[in-house]
Amino acid sequence: MKMKRLAAFICTVMITFIIIAVTSPQLIQNTKLGLDLKGGFEILYEAQPVEEGGTITKEALRQTARSLEKRADAYGVAEPEVTPEGTNRIRARIAGVADEQTVREMMKKPANLTFRGPDGKIELHGSDFVEGAAQVGFDDLHQPLIQIKVRDKDKLKQVTEKLLHQPLSIYLDEEELSAPVVRSVLTDGNASITGSYTQAEARELAEVINMGALPLKLTEKYTQSVGATLGQQSLEQTVKAGTLASIFILLFMIILYRVPGIVASISLITYAWALLLVMNAIQSTLTLPGIAAFVLGIGMAVDANIITYERIKEEIRSGKSMVSALKAGSKHSFRTIMDANITTILAGAVLYYMGTGAIQGFALTLILSILLSIVTNVIFARFLLQLLLKSNLITKPGYLGVKPSQITSIAEQANTTRQITETNGKFDFVKYRKVAFSLSIAMTVAGIISLMTLGFNFGVDFKAGTSIDITIGKSITKPEADQIVQSTGLVPGTMTIGGTEQDRITIRFDKVLNSDKGEAESIIQAFRKAYGDQVSGEEHTVDPGIAQELGLKAIYAVLLASIGIIIYVAVRFEWRFALASVLALLYSAFMVITLFSLLQLEVNLPFIAAILTIIGYSINDTIVIFDRIRENLRFATLKNVNDLSALVNNSIKQTFVRSMNTGLTVMVASLILYVFGSESIQLFSLAMTLGLIFGVCSSLFIAGQVWLVLKKSALSGKSS
Repeated sequence: MKMKRLAAFICTVMITFIIIAVTSPQLIQNTKLGLDLKGGFEILYEAQPVEEGGTITKEALRQTARSLEKRADAYGVAEPEVTPEGTNRIRARIAGVADEQTVREMMKKPANLTFRGPDGKIELHGSDFVEGAAQVGFDDLHQPLIQIKVRDKDKLKQVTEKLLHQPLSIYLDEEELSAPVVRSVLTDGNASITGSYTQAEARELAEVINMGALPLKLTEKYTQSVGATLGQQSLEQTVKAGTLASIFILLFMIILYRVPGIVASISLITYAWALLLVMNAIQSTLTLPGIAAFVLGIGMAVDANIITYERIKEEIRSGKSMVSALKAGSKHSFRTIMDANITTILAGAVLYYMGTGAIQGFALTLILSILLSIVTNVIFARFLLQLLLKSNLITKPGYLGVKPSQITSIAEQANTTRQITETNGKFDFVKYRKVAFSLSIAMTVAGIISLMTLGFNFGVDFKAGTSIDITIGKSITKPEADQIVQSTGLVPGTMTIGGTEQDRITIRFDKVLNSDKGEAESIIQAFRKAYGDQVSGEEHTVDPGIAQELGLKAIYAVLLASIGIIIYVAVRFEWRFALASVLALLYSAFMVITLFSLLQLEVNLPFIAAILTIIGYSINDTIVIFDRIRENLRFATLKNVNDLSALVNNSIKQTFVRSMNTGLTVMVASLILYVFGSESIQLFSLAMTLGLIFGVCSSLFIAGQVWLVLKKSALSGKSS
C-alpha cells in the first residue's frame, strides 16, 4: 500500500471538511435573503412627467431612483435596492418593513425639490426653473459653479431681495443638498450657485435641479409583496425539503456506487459549500426559486459523477485495470459532461436575461451550480478517486460496483465492430420507435386540442390583475373567508382554501387593485383583525401592459433557448443531431404544458422558468446518448441500415443506467420539493418533476430514433 497517497487523500478530505465546518456558519449568516424569504415588497414603477408635455431624461430617472432610495433610508429600511430600468421605469426592492402601506405611499410621491429660506419657508419650487437649464460652469478662479435659469424673473428678484446676504438652502424632499448665500439681487432670471464644490458635486447638483424642474409621477405597474411571517415559513419549509432531498441523493450515491459514491458525497458537500461561498462573494440574493435551483443543482451535480463512474465501470468490464479505467473513463466522460452542461447553461442564460427578480436569482444559481459542479464533481472528485486507487487500498472491482463475472478480457474485446453493430440484450429501443412515434404524435395532438379548447389557467403574471395569498395560522372554511373578504367591499374572481392545515387563502382578482386606496392591504388587515397579528399576506399585482410584456418575453425566451441549443448541437455534432434533440426537448416541454392545460393548473413566471429548465435538463440527457452514438460511429463499419439501427440501440443501452440514475436523483429531489417545500414553489416543482419524466422518455424513445430516421434517409440517398 502506498501510504503517501492514502495520507494525501485523508488530509485533503479533513482539511476540506474543517474549512467547510469553520466557514459555513458565517456564510449562512451573511447570505442575503430575497424578499420572498424575509418579507418585503418589490415594485416596478412607471415614471411620467407631472407637467403635461414634459419629457423624461436618463438623469431625471436616475435622480428619482436615488431620491426613492434616500426616502427608504430615512424611513429606516435596511439596504433598499432602487434601480432605473429602460427609459421610464424604476424597480424598488424593499425588505423588512413593519408598515408596508405607509412606505409604499411615501415611495411613490414625486421627488420634491425646494429652495428654502433660513426660517424653513419654501421660496422656490423645482418647477420654477427652466427645464434642463442648470449647467456646470466655472468662475474666474476656475472653481465649479452651477448656472441656473428661472421661468419667472420677477419671482426670483423678489426672493433675492428678501434673502440678500442670507442662505437660500436647496432641499430634495427633506434632505438639504446645499445652502448657497444670496450675494446680490437677480433681475434677469439667471443665477449662479457657488460654493466649495468639486466638479462631480456641481454636476450632481445641476442634475438634481434639472430633475426638480421636471418632477416625476410614479405609477405601480408590477408588485410582489410578501409578509415576514409567510417568508419565514417558506424559508423553513423549503430548507427542510432541500435537506431531505440532499440526504436522499448522498445515500443513493453511496449505496449505488460504493467507494466512488463516498467520493461523490464528499465532492457534493464541497460543491454545496462552494456555491454558498461564491454567492456570498458576489453578494447574490438567495430567493425561494434560488433554493430550488440549489437543490436541483445538487441533483444535477450528481450527473457528472454518474456519467464518469458509469464510464469507469464500462472500462473495467472491458478488462482494463482500475487505474487505467479511471484515466480512460474520466477522459471519455469529460467531453460528454461539458456538452451536456453547456446546453443547460444556455437555457439558464436566456432565463437570466429575460427574467426579473426571483427568476433571475433562480437562473443565476442554476448557472453557478453547473460551473462549480465541473470543478468539484469532475476535477476534485477525480483527484480524490485517483489518490484512493493509486494508494492500492482499493484493489477489487467490487469496490467500484463491478462484479468479476461482468469483466471481459481484452482479447474478447477485439471485435469492437461486432459489438456496436449487433443488437444485444433483451430490449430493443429502436424496434419500438414506430410505437413511440405514434404515441408521441397522439399525445401531441391531444395537447393541441386541449390548448384550443381549455386553454391555460393564466396567473396574474400573464393576464394582469391582483392575487393575494394569506396565511392565518389556523384552519378556516371558505364561507368564513368569503365573509371577511366581503366586508372590504371587494369582489374577487376566485378564492380557494389550501395549505396543510387549511390555513392558506388564495384570492384572485381579474382587475388590478388600487394601490393608492390600499385595497390589497385592506383585505390582509381584515383577516388580521379577525385572526390576530400572526396573519401574513403576499400580494402580487401585474398591470395589463406588463402582463403582455411578460407573455412576449416568455415566448421569446423559449424560442431563443431552443435556437441557441440547435446552433450549439449542430456545431458540436451535426444538423441531424440538432434537429432530433430539439424535437425531443420541445416534446418534453409541450407534454408538461399539456398537463397544465388539462388540469387547469396556474401558469405563471415560475412555470416558464420550469419549462426552460426542463429544456436544459432534457437536452442534457439527449446529449449523453448522442455523444455515445458519435463515439461508436468512429469504430463502426456500417454495411447497411440494420447496422446503423443496432448501433443506435446499443448506444442507448450503454447510457441507459446513467439516464435512469440521473433522472431518478433529480426527479426525487424535485418531488421532495413539491411535497415538503413551500406552496409558492409547488407548481414549479410539479412542472419540473413531470418534465424530468418526459425528458428521460423522449431521450430514450424519440431523440435517437429521430436521428436514425434522418440518417437512414441520407444513407438511402447515397446508395441510390
